[in-house]
Amino acid sequence: MSQLEFPGVYVEDVGLLAMGTLKLNEKSLSFKSEKGGKSVTVNGDDIDGLKWQKLGNKPGLRVGVSDGAVHRFGGFKDTDLEKLQKFTDAAWSQPIEQSNLFIKGWSYGQAEVKGRNIEFSWEDKPIFEIPCTNVSNVTANKNEAVLEFHQNDNSQVSLMEMRFHMPVDAETEDDVDKVEEFKKAVLAFAGLEAEAEQPICLLTDILCTTPRGRYDIKVYPTSIALHGKTYDYKIPIKSINRLFLVPHKDGRSVFFVLSLNPPIRQGQTRYSYLIMDFPKDEEQDLELALTDEQLAQSNGALERTMEGALYKTVSAIFKSICNLKITEPGRFIGHSGTPAIQCTHRQNPGLLYPLEKGFLFIHKPAMYIRFEDVSSCHLARSDGGTVTRTVDFEVDLKSGAPIIFNAMEKEENNKLFDYLSKKSIKIRNPARVESRAAESSDEEPDRYKATVKAEGLQKDDDSDDETDEDYDLDQDLKRKKTEKDSSEGSASEPDDEYDSGSEQDSSGTGESEPESESETPAKKSKRSEPREKREKKEKKEGKRGKKDKKEKDPNAPKRASTAYFQWFTANRLKIKEDGDSVADVAKKGGAKWKSMSAEEKKEWEELAEKDKARYEAEMKEYKKNGGGASSSSKPSSSSSKKSSGPSSSKAKSKEYISESDDSDDEEPKKKEKKAAPKEDSGESDGSEGGSDASDASEDDSD
Repeated sequence: MSQLEFPGVYVEDVGLLAMGTLKLNEKSLSFKSEKGGKSVTVNGDDIDGLKWQKLGNKPGLRVGVSDGAVHRFGGFKDTDLEKLQKFTDAAWSQPIEQSNLFIKGWSYGQAEVKGRNIEFSWEDKPIFEIPCTNVSNVTANKNEAVLEFHQNDNSQVSLMEMRFHMPVDAETEDDVDKVEEFKKAVLAFAGLEAEAEQPICLLTDILCTTPRGRYDIKVYPTSIALHGKTYDYKIPIKSINRLFLVPHKDGRSVFFVLSLNPPIRQGQTRYSYLIMDFPKDEEQDLELALTDEQLAQSNGALERTMEGALYKTVSAIFKSICNLKITEPGRFIGHSGTPAIQCTHRQNPGLLYPLEKGFLFIHKPAMYIRFEDVSSCHLARSDGGTVTRTVDFEVDLKSGAPIIFNAMEKEENNKLFDYLSKKSIKIRNPARVESRAAESSDEEPDRYKATVKAEGLQKDDDSDDETDEDYDLDQDLKRKKTEKDSSEGSASEPDDEYDSGSEQDSSGTGESEPESESETPAKKSKRSEPREKREKKEKKEGKRGKKDKKEKDPNAPKRASTAYFQWFTANRLKIKEDGDSVADVAKKGGAKWKSMSAEEKKEWEELAEKDKARYEAEMKEYKKNGGGASSSSKPSSSSSKKSSGPSSSKAKSKEYISESDDSDDEEPKKKEKKAAPKEDSGESDGSEGGSDASDASEDDSD
């Protein structure tokens, strides 16, 4: 059996049981977390003792290391003990010892520092064990030692403080102070050295983007101290779990990123990443305060005097102290020729770096997304005015919350698609992206641009047929004047043609040519009018049309709301999240309303019924008081005026024109036709008498 693998195993990480996979081979033991948490690698030659004891109410394996550290793994089955025993005996010559915890609930015993762990036991039976690296502070107060612990943001329950009471023994009270000795032993492995000690190196006036400002950084073997103008920070080396070194897009600076867990805090603000910004061309010589033994342990990575670019020197120091690999950009090169993509996240500009095993975004907020946590990706054009120039990149996580990067240049679309395809990451719109990738990477087709080009080519073809001549100003003015005179003459031609036709009808045949079906009398009357009068008339009619628009009565009762709108108004703030648009909130509300049961909707349906009854009662009262009657009558009266006015004027003008050139014998007929509209309008007898009197006066004058 050359290798063993146990999935679903967890490791203790600052109070959190981080799930992952444990692998054992002939040379080493390794644990890899599922969500980017704690990772452990121990060589087989460095293992110093194996114990089988419970962790989290399940069988576990306690692995001791020669340097005093302890790693505890849990989540095994009882049947796994036999497999592990055979493997460790054959590969590492290490037997597994059975160790049962003392769980009677006693609160007294012996507190000792063994290796790098605080062990509380009773008669050599362990009760609990805490790594010294979990301790953030130790205070000695007479007979009591107070321990404060680091917090893990991913843990739901955290150990904040623990107090040990150590009574003074009368026989040894003058010789040893137990509390002080206990404090010194814990501090020796907790990474809490006093700053009075000499640091390995001092970095002055270092620009940091997160937290923002310039800091003097003191690097100690187990911690980092940042001193700024306003705030100071202290970071244990053990809280650094990843190192990144990436260039800026402008090529003039380099980012050195430290991933922190737990993060450093300033009030309510948490910083999970420490980002240092180094000029690429800056060089500085550093003297390292390290012993010959420490330099030998670095395997040649560190020297007494470090020379060269500052960012290379600092990255080498942290790589050796933290014992971590530095992640640098891989083979991905964007459209700009650098591994960085300019984009925004929640309206904050930054740079996205597609790395070999994840995405790194700098900054605000800085984040690292592992490929193992990604379920799919989506490439789409941006919403907004510049839809053809930018692309949105959406990363769907297995946890369900998507992360969207906006305003990427459209030229990065094909680069990202090829990168995701090589990494075997699922793309939600592969057909759509492939069609884009097949096109030229320099420029995507623009329909409007293609149309303009086609029109320009067509104009060029038309201009090629014509001969080029010198421009003559006088000739051009004569041509424009001729066109203007012809347009004015054509505007008055319809009146002359119409009058000549009427004269021909009255003089001889008495029959007129039949009107075409397409030309109605209204169109003929418009055509017969001069252009200036027609334009004035159209403007006047347009103004009247705007005045006749029906206006909403402000006294009218408010309409009733449906059950959905009643519920949505009351729960909108609960549904809305940071960064959601109006459409996103409406979409979430509709989906949640659809998933609700009939019993949950019953309350809102009752409110809707009450609102409906309220509206009906108010509407009834509104109509009873005469509401809505005046607004409904206005359009009918105005429309009747409009219909009666133009039609009567058109009839009069037509008959006047058709009868104007008749003989004197037909004049009585003309008078009867003139009197006809008045009879139709329903005037009184007196008005008819007035019209007869006017006719009689005309006869006398004739």
